[in-house]
Amino acid sequence: MCGPHVIHKARKTFMTASGHAPETPGGTITAERSAPPARPAGADLGRRRMLTGSAAVGAVLTGIGALGGPVESAHAQTIAGISPSRLTVTDLTHVLHNDFPIYRPYILDPNIFQFASIEEDGFNALKLEIDEHTGTHFDAPWHFNDSADALHTHEVDPRDLVCPLVVVRIADRAARHYDAQVTVADLRRWERRHGRIPRGALVAMDSGWSARVLQSEEAMLNRDSDGVAHFPGFDIEAIDWLLSARDIAGIAVDTPSFDYGPDSASNPEAHVFLLGENKYAVEMVAHLERAPESGAMAIVGVANIRGGSGGPVRLLALS
Repeated sequence: MCGPHVIHKARKTFMTASGHAPETPGGTITAERSAPPARPAGADLGRRRMLTGSAAVGAVLTGIGALGGPVESAHAQTIAGISPSRLTVTDLTHVLHNDFPIYRPYILDPNIFQFASIEEDGFNALKLEIDEHTGTHFDAPWHFNDSADALHTHEVDPRDLVCPLVVVRIADRAARHYDAQVTVADLRRWERRHGRIPRGALVAMDSGWSARVLQSEEAMLNRDSDGVAHFPGFDIEAIDWLLSARDIAGIAVDTPSFDYGPDSASNPEAHVFLLGENKYAVEMVAHLERAPESGAMAIVGVANIRGGSGGPVRLLALS
């Protein structure tokens, strides 16, 4: 995540490079785009009955397979490898609260408070005032891409939010070198162990940074004496390889930005590149060390915000 001036500059850079005329930065989204194609007949589950135990899990996995129409073979293979009777659900989401660390000064402080109580109103309710890019969150393509076909949060295909999870571990290297990046060599090493990265996968970086996020904002951003942040991210060549050679759905990181620290505010080329290709990212993912490196299914439960550039995410791994 980075500041508005950097975002605007990055957008203009992408638009110029892609041959599109930059659009005037807008305010509230008021117009709807044309509706997406209708889902194929029979795509939705027709059964409406209570299920328990392994039968319920089987129904969930069947529903995932039917989500939005026919699934790619990689999705089907991942689902087939998950045993309903031994299902593990791993929550990869940080708990959001008022003291949660943010990438200051680019992100607003969260303001979450109770405005109704059972004693006074007959019900409990909180009011949430949060930046889209707070906590474990989603970066929609429109976040860094003003082209006419740039996807807002609510326009991302649901089929791309249920996908094989690939976890690339670089925590040992990141512990020694704070500016470590996921490289093509890391991705090829993963493939030697687990096989080809599935088409439509969510490729996640486990750098061990969750512990720093939970510690403090200072530990998370890890700024030097000049105020420059230092944390791991994705190398631009690795992103290029994932897009051109493997056709992924998106990437995920356990740091504040998938542009590594020094570039995250001043030169967010990874954001410009990935989001410019209408792919998405999930940032500030929690506890990736608990997820398997391969064989899991990611559920990217992003808030369905009309016209959004992102939104809060409940990220789950099923294995």
